[in-house]
Amino acid sequence: MSSTSPAGGRPRDAALDERILAAAREQLAEHGYQGLSIGSVARAAGTTRPSVYLRFAGKEDLATAAIAGMSVADPLQVSADLHADLVAELRHFRTAVTRPGGMSFVGTVLAEEHHTPSLIRRFRERLVLPRRRRVAGTLRRGIDVGALRPGLDVDVITTMLIGAIYARYLATGDVPADWPERVVSSMWPAISAHHAQGS
Repeated sequence: MSSTSPAGGRPRDAALDERILAAAREQLAEHGYQGLSIGSVARAAGTTRPSVYLRFAGKEDLATAAIAGMSVADPLQVSADLHADLVAELRHFRTAVTRPGGMSFVGTVLAEEHHTPSLIRRFRERLVLPRRRRVAGTLRRGIDVGALRPGLDVDVITTMLIGAIYARYLATGDVPADWPERVVSSMWPAISAHHAQGS
């Protein structure tokens, strides 16, 4: 993305910047990268093509900036109940996946993995890896406080927890509201230190 103001000009309108990025995200989710149009984005944002090009060098620059503007929200509140904290993380993820265009956006970046790799690279940096770090951090905290089994393969369990949301959506097109609780409760006997001790 270019600088915050044109050379020798007045500062850009930050609200317009965000309208352009929001319109680009909507089009990516609805039409995919190939269907993304600078002209359509400009119209949806209430501006002109030249105004968009003042900010972005082209479609790829706009698309990657739109993804860069996305992020995982601030960490959820930490409690002494590891089971509840893991459920809360999956509920948060379920909300992201099931919002309008949520999974479509994932499909868009995957479809362009080999043609426009900058999209999935930015998607991983901004959304996938931060969420994995949050879930993994909760698991490691559980190990540290003795709630979860020592020696737990955090990478595998993180992938299983997050993957259960994706897998359910791909199988049925729906993720029930109770799915996060069901996933964590089903996995809990395998990861809980207390179950491992037979207590």
